Amino acid sequence: MKPILHIDYFIRICILLLPLLLTAFGKQAQAQIHITGVIRDEADKKPLQGVSIHEKGTRNMAITNAKGQFSIQVNTLDHKLQFSSLGYRTMELNPQIGGMQVYMKAISHRIEAVQVQTTKRVDTEAALLEERRKAGIIQDGISAELMKRTASITVTQALQRVTGVTVTDEKYVAVRGMGDRSVIGQLNGSRLASANPDQSSIPFDLVPASLLDNVTVYKSYTPDKPADAASGIINLKTKSVPDTIVLEFIVQTGLNSNIGIGGQYNSFWNSEMGVLGTRINQKNLSQDFLNLGKQYPDGLFEIQSIFANAHLSEQVNQEAQRINALMQGFDPVLTTKYKPASPNQIYTLNFGNKYPLFKGKHTLGLILGGNYYRRKTDIYRQQLTQWSIYQGVVTGNPDVYSWRNIPNFITPNNLNMGKYQTYLENTGNETLNYGVLGGLAYRFSPFHEIAGQFLGSWGGENNASNLEGGYEYTGLPGKVNSHIYSLKQTFRTLYTYNFQGEHKFPKWFEGVQLSYAGSNSTATHNDPDYRYASLAEFIPGDPDWSWYWHNRVTNEYDLLPKYSKEKRYSSHLYALTSGYVNGYGPFGVIQAEPNGRRWRFLKEENYNYKADIIVPFSLQGTRQEIKFGGDYLFRNRGFTENHLFLPGSNYGDVKSVPLYMVQGDLDRLVSNEIIGLRSSKAGLGEGEIAESGYLYNMFKSPNNYTGYYEVQAFYGMADLKLGNKWRATGGLRFESTDMGSIVDTAGVFLDPTLAKPNEDGKIIPLVFIEPNSLYRTGFLPFYSANVIYSLKEGYMNLRGGFNSTLARPELREITNVFEYDPFQMGLVVGNPDLQNQQTQNLDFRWEWFTGKGEVLALSLFGKRIHNQLIKVFSLKTEGLAAIYPEFPAIRFENELNKGHVWGMELEAVQNLGDFWSPLQDVFLGSNLMLAQSNIVKSELRYQANKTLDRHTPRNSPLFEQAPYSINAWLNFNRQEWGADYTLTFNMVGERLVQINLLGEPDLYSQPVPMLDFVWSQNITKKLVIKGFAKNILNPGIKTVYANPGTGGLWYNKEYIHRKYKRGSEIMIGLTYNLF
Repeated sequence: MKPILHIDYFIRICILLLPLLLTAFGKQAQAQIHITGVIRDEADKKPLQGVSIHEKGTRNMAITNAKGQFSIQVNTLDHKLQFSSLGYRTMELNPQIGGMQVYMKAISHRIEAVQVQTTKRVDTEAALLEERRKAGIIQDGISAELMKRTASITVTQALQRVTGVTVTDEKYVAVRGMGDRSVIGQLNGSRLASANPDQSSIPFDLVPASLLDNVTVYKSYTPDKPADAASGIINLKTKSVPDTIVLEFIVQTGLNSNIGIGGQYNSFWNSEMGVLGTRINQKNLSQDFLNLGKQYPDGLFEIQSIFANAHLSEQVNQEAQRINALMQGFDPVLTTKYKPASPNQIYTLNFGNKYPLFKGKHTLGLILGGNYYRRKTDIYRQQLTQWSIYQGVVTGNPDVYSWRNIPNFITPNNLNMGKYQTYLENTGNETLNYGVLGGLAYRFSPFHEIAGQFLGSWGGENNASNLEGGYEYTGLPGKVNSHIYSLKQTFRTLYTYNFQGEHKFPKWFEGVQLSYAGSNSTATHNDPDYRYASLAEFIPGDPDWSWYWHNRVTNEYDLLPKYSKEKRYSSHLYALTSGYVNGYGPFGVIQAEPNGRRWRFLKEENYNYKADIIVPFSLQGTRQEIKFGGDYLFRNRGFTENHLFLPGSNYGDVKSVPLYMVQGDLDRLVSNEIIGLRSSKAGLGEGEIAESGYLYNMFKSPNNYTGYYEVQAFYGMADLKLGNKWRATGGLRFESTDMGSIVDTAGVFLDPTLAKPNEDGKIIPLVFIEPNSLYRTGFLPFYSANVIYSLKEGYMNLRGGFNSTLARPELREITNVFEYDPFQMGLVVGNPDLQNQQTQNLDFRWEWFTGKGEVLALSLFGKRIHNQLIKVFSLKTEGLAAIYPEFPAIRFENELNKGHVWGMELEAVQNLGDFWSPLQDVFLGSNLMLAQSNIVKSELRYQANKTLDRHTPRNSPLFEQAPYSINAWLNFNRQEWGADYTLTFNMVGERLVQINLLGEPDLYSQPVPMLDFVWSQNITKKLVIKGFAKNILNPGIKTVYANPGTGGLWYNKEYIHRKYKRGSEIMIGLTYNLF
């Protein structure tokens, strides 16, 4: 049993009080020089508010108040002070004691074109807002400055702070409610690879936030950007070369409050992943095991013959022992256990510098970075309930079965649901992420520059889950327990090589500019030996029910049939729950077998190349631009899977007999007691209990495939400034689509029980499928028009945009395979007839940059979607006659009805000193997204909901579309104290997370208020102590059965499916800056 340490609230109080104590110490420890002054406009001599003052070579900064006054602590008078402000020329001066008088010169306030600069550094909120102000499209983002203040460790943690961005499971990102295929991931403007077998998502959670300058989210579209950004483009900008040398070390440690100090978390035997996570890959299927399928094409009967004849010769005996070692070489456990938890850890190293070459004529910049992050979480004895309109027990095994029925208290006039299964959940998770960044930038003249970067990210994850509970209202004379175990290890990688070049030719026209970029991005996803077991255990209270059918295996000389049954007594009856899905696969029937051991591996390689030419010209004395370019993307993907059934499977020849041999002990079930060579007598087949024991199948699953994805594009656009206040950008882009996949049909495992004659002597006919899928289009046009009207000398913008985009099917979705997926709990079906989705987007934004680092903004957006790619659930149910669990088929289709998404975004970032001068060091930021999506339910889904609820809504929100998301943060930053405190809040509205087809309402996740506190305090000039406490409130996280917009209720009642507390995450550490 897991020890629970009641220190949660004590730790939270300590972490909140510690910064206050350190601030008092920090004020005493800062032995620095105090510099004050006033900054004014050079022309009208008025004081300037919001000017940033920075001591070069240090992190000492200050901002002027409403009277233009500033106060900054500097390390030495030898370092220059840099003064910068929105709309003024940056200047550098030597610090002076006794009050400085600084006059800044204004520059043109007109909106300028955004140009590619490989070494441009945008890592502060003020710089990011300045870039946004000058942009020709609608964009948002988060800088390295705010990522540090919110303790964002990964990119997904950072993105949930951005307006209109929502994150699911700390991995999957949606922009304005649309995710997966509608969101493009880029690194420095080049495409990132995706490696997720279940959905088309970019592994943003793998990328450490500490390696980035900023993350920018483009929400409207111009022709120089990919057309398949139906929702948005997320661009990760790696760290730029600093102005002066930087060498920084960060070390942090902490814990999750659910685990506590010296606590434990749920895991399993031999789950250690190693320091770098690479031990997970040691559990890959060996090549020797995979070769068995080629060496013995007739399958396990050949191997059993080897075992039977092992005594005849030494050579045969050696081969039998070799095969036996392979069969017994897997970890002999299916259950979880609690293990001691080591502290959570974060390590970061950053280095950067510029080196002048050739007497200062050339400049070489170098940036190196690394981040290592490891943490553990645990859920202990939390609630999980499956509600249903049915009662009974269906396991796929007649020995543990009670006919399905609808109780008389559930009618269309009395809408209720009963508890079908109830569990206590114990889930432990260990996550390891680390990444490295290397970058070079070379400027060999003021007009020519090239740069290259490498970003490598690795991630290991262990997830151990145990559900202990049982069936309710079984109708059986006894108790039916249910034991579910899930043991999963995952190792992921993401390698990206980028290069960029920028060349300006000032003598050609008015300065022609050539920009080009290329990248190779490779991602892998490996799930070795994912184990899942769902055991139903019936404990009869009546001896007459304590009998089961024992499938007896006899030898060929017996007079009895080869496979015979007899009834045997047992005080406990067992079944591994499983079923079939009709209508799919080579036999017209697909096994829905969640139990087993699975190996899945996905690899994707992306090659992306593009080039742009900007030709400037003058019109009415104003610089205008025409831009031409091309883009090429090629993606190559391969997926492999092997599924090894467990002894006791309903699909084995002897059914559940092995479960009785080990008395329901799941670890013994996969031990050498059952697996492999047990004697020299020949057995008969996989799953049969013969002298040879149980043997795993050696053939791969039928859903292995390879595929490619090629996009070619070219475009032309104009960027025009019409007078002093108007700017228009737009043009036309042409893109083609060429994608195809091939199913690997060689050496595939087919269920031998399906190929055997049934009781009537009939054989299920074999149905062949087309293994090749292909989808192509020619070059299709996509248009874009954006208009900006500028007010208040460029500090206020009115933006409008109208454009067309598309979303493409993913390779897995068009591949003609049918396979039960335990991760999605359904039969995943390919659809080779899918076509591109077309989207028309309308955007409007008003934004006012009220001061340095300040903004007020209101955005409106709408999307009209044609041929929408939607996930369709279908279920051929047997209703009350079902004798096994029924799983849906999951398939993507093009929706004939038009889909619509519309919404609004609000954003405000304000220095509170504008309202009350004592608060000049306090910033308040907030953003809110309100969205509405609408789709007509498929007829099958609608009729399934109407089974009980005659008033079920005909429409539904989009899958995982949140009606709102809200972020708020309050920052206190006083440079002379060296103190920086940030309080952040985040909450996302309810989202549709599961569609039900047996009459129950759908599942919706409920809003979760998340409150974090992050702080840092300078102890000396170079040493900073920092820490954070995330999820301070630690609220219950709930998923409920409900109709949309009802506050999580179904006809005024709350039906909770899952409820748990994540725990607070608390860290404390040090940052040391060598220079």
